[in-house]
Order: sequence, then structure tokens, then C-alpha cells
Amino acid sequence: MIPGESQHNQSNDSSCKAGETDSDMQLAYDFYLEDDRQKEISELKYLVNSLELILNNVYSGIIFCDRKCNIVFMNHVYAELLGVDRNEAVGKSIYEFFPDSRLPSVLRSGKAELGQQCSLRGEIPFLVNRLPIKRGNETIGIILQSIFKDYASFKELVARLNLLETKVKSYKRELNSLLSARYSFDDIVGESSTIREAKRLCAKYASTDAPILILGATGTGKELFAHAIHTESKRANAPFVCVNCAAIPKDLLESELFGYAPGAFTGAQQKGKAGKIEMAHRGTLFLDEMGDLPLNAQAKLLRVLEGKVLERVGDLKPIAVDFRLVAATNKDLRGMISRNEFREELFYRLNTMTVSVPPLSERKGDIPLLISYFLSAMGKSRIRCTAGAMEILQRYPWPGNVRELKNVIERAVSLIDRDMIDVEHLPSEIITLQYDIKRGQGDSGKLLSKQLFRCEYHILVEALKLTKGNMSKTARILGVSRSTFYEKCKKHNLLSYNWGSNC
Repeated sequence: MIPGESQHNQSNDSSCKAGETDSDMQLAYDFYLEDDRQKEISELKYLVNSLELILNNVYSGIIFCDRKCNIVFMNHVYAELLGVDRNEAVGKSIYEFFPDSRLPSVLRSGKAELGQQCSLRGEIPFLVNRLPIKRGNETIGIILQSIFKDYASFKELVARLNLLETKVKSYKRELNSLLSARYSFDDIVGESSTIREAKRLCAKYASTDAPILILGATGTGKELFAHAIHTESKRANAPFVCVNCAAIPKDLLESELFGYAPGAFTGAQQKGKAGKIEMAHRGTLFLDEMGDLPLNAQAKLLRVLEGKVLERVGDLKPIAVDFRLVAATNKDLRGMISRNEFREELFYRLNTMTVSVPPLSERKGDIPLLISYFLSAMGKSRIRCTAGAMEILQRYPWPGNVRELKNVIERAVSLIDRDMIDVEHLPSEIITLQYDIKRGQGDSGKLLSKQLFRCEYHILVEALKLTKGNMSKTARILGVSRSTFYEKCKKHNLLSYNWGSNC
């Protein structure tokens, strides 16, 4: 071997081996690179297929358009809606399906349009979302999304919404009816001087914001006056809230008036509840049967009237309120004050403006007008009263006032066979009382009510029992002359009784 040859050959062998190694490494690198590319392509295909699968199975229809409004993708929901092959639709202009499409406007503005109405081929109304696709600040495409899968679903939802809207309107009407005054001064029937004066006073009071106290016996129509006051006031368009203090249990009345906080007591609503005073904000609060309001509620109401703020039961948060108070009662509030049953300071707060509604016995001339009004309200305006029946009705004392008269007329209408109310159609106690009263026409020449007639009878009987029938002594005890006492005994058929001694 030539010296150095071995080294040269070894060097060539090494270089060959090195070359072979680099080539193998390149091939291996290319193999792995291709493998990664295949994996990426597979993953990309998987993602594309998954995305297409998702878009084809969503409830709503979806269309992708490029910046030229050409369709890039359409899912099968929209294809079914349009009645086309979704693959054939790709590449076509959106105008082929929606001639008046607003997609160009959305592309220019870059602002989404949600819940907009459109039409399929100009025929079927639909609701859609138009959503711009952005890359940075540039709009590169747009999505058209139908909100409903099909027109039937759309119609069904519209029908449900219309039904719901109808119910809401009905509930609002009922609520407004409950919180609105139903009567005006025109509904208070009567031409007597007493009723005209009461209406005149209330009309003047209505223009103020001060509390009003309406006094009168049961059945005189105090609530009608309260309604009319609200109707004539500047608060006429605001709520009119009525509370009958006698109809609500006393342990619940305070929470009804002032409301309560969440969890204020056992059985309370979780969200709490607004009271009647809050409901009357900017309107009128009518407290009927005010005399039945408990003392603790009276004190709390007085604070509200003075401070115009209230606190719900179980809460310390003050709530500003603005309302006008109208109260009514058939009780003697001054007498209740003396018995510590009514707060004096609240009485003077209410007594600023007072009106007394006259009983029917003080305005019997209004009875024919009232009867005509009741018959018209019942749709029986053709019905008339005979002269005999009208005379009895006008002579009856009417302890139940207008309410009793209305009930008597309603009863009579149900009994008549023709368009005429006669004596036989009136309650027996009214007819009987007329004869009792006629028997009672004596020294004064004035008619006595049934109650006074019976009361006089019992007083005479007890006095005669006490004196054992001594006429002179009984007359002195009662403070009348013997002749007057004799006439009264004769009127009540008491002269034939044996009282234990000679009279």
C-alpha cells in the first residue's frame, strides 16, 4: 500500500458515508413533514366536517355570503326553506332568493341587524338576523340566520304571542278597572236641596288635595261621593284604591295598608308586597268604614299623612308616597274619641273638610227618581209603579237608605207578571208598617217610624208595670199630661190590660 493512500481512501469513504447520511436524513425529514401535513389536513377536514355537521343541525337556517353577496355556504335548514339543493346554491347571488336583500347595507355599515322581518321569495314573511363577519376592522362576509326553523313554528309563536298580548291587555283593563273611579256626580241621583248641597260641597273639595271625611248612615251612597271626588280631581287619571276597613281582619289590616317586607311574618310572600297606600301613589286612597281602623294603624296613618313617607311592616326603608285621602264612616267619631277608640289628632286631620250625606228619609222626594234610575240600570225602563205602591214607598222610613230601596225594587221586578209594580210586589214588612204607622197618627199628626213606634210601646208597658197600672203616676214619671198619656195607651191598645190595680 502506498503511503497516504490508505488515508485518502479512508477520507473518501468517510465523505461518502457522510453524504449518504445527509440524504437519508433529508428523506426522513421529508417523510415526517409530509406526515405532519397529512395530519394537519386531516384535522382541518375533521374540523370542517364537524363545523358543517353542527351548522346543518342547528335549529335555525344559516347562509354564509362573501363581500360580493355570493353564497359560500348554506345549511340544509335554509335549503329546505328555500326548496333548493344547498350544494347548487353555493356560488349563486343572494338576490336569487331574496331580491330585496339588505345584506349590502349591512356589509357597508358593519352593524348587525337583529330580529328583522323579510320574505322568502317575496311571499312568506320571516324574521332573520344579519350578522357581519369581520377581520379586524374590515367586513369580509356576512351571515344570514333565520330565527325559526320553519314557517309553521313562526306562525305558532306569533299565535302564542298574540294570545299572551291579549291576556296582558285584558289583565291591564281589569287592573285599571279595579283602580279607577267608576262614578261621577252625574251618577248621584237626586234633586232635593240636601243632596244638591252635598254634591256642591264635594265638587269644591275635589279641587283641593286636603283629606275629606264623608259622614252618613249605611246605604246612603258615601262610596259614590268618594268616586265622584276622585273623578273631579286633578288626580283623575291616577289610581283610585278602595279599602273597606271593616271587611279586613284587624291583624291583617296594617300589612294590607302599608305593605310588608320579605319574610316580615309567617306566610308572607318571599318578595314582600306593596300596600294599598303605595298602590294609590299620585292618586286617591278611599278608606271606607274608617271607624273600624285599629288604633295602631291610625297612628301609623297619621305619620304617613304628615310626612308623606311610609315604612312597610318589617322594614326600615322609607318609601315616598303622594296620595289624597278620602275617608268615610257611619260612626260617631267624636264619641269614639271620648271612649279612646279613635285618635283625636287623626280626627282633626280628617275633619278639615267634611260632608254629610243625607239619609233617604230626609229626601223622600227623590224616591221616584231613584226608582226610575234603578229600573233603567236593570234594562227595565218600561216598568212603572202604581200610585198605591209609590205612596207606600214614599212613606216608608227606609232605615237601610238608598241601598234598601234598590234591593226592594230588584225584588219587585223579579215578582211582577206585567210592566207594573203594585203593592202586592212589595215586602210584607213595608206594607205592614204602613198600617202600624197609620194607627200611630195621634196627637202630633206626624208619622212615626217603625223603630220609634215599637220603642214607645215598650216604654209605656214597662212604666205601667212599675206603677201597676196607675195612669196618673205613670204620666208623671214619663213627664206627659194624663190626657196625652191616655191617648198613647189607647193608640197601643194598652187600656184593656189588668196591671194589678185599678187605673
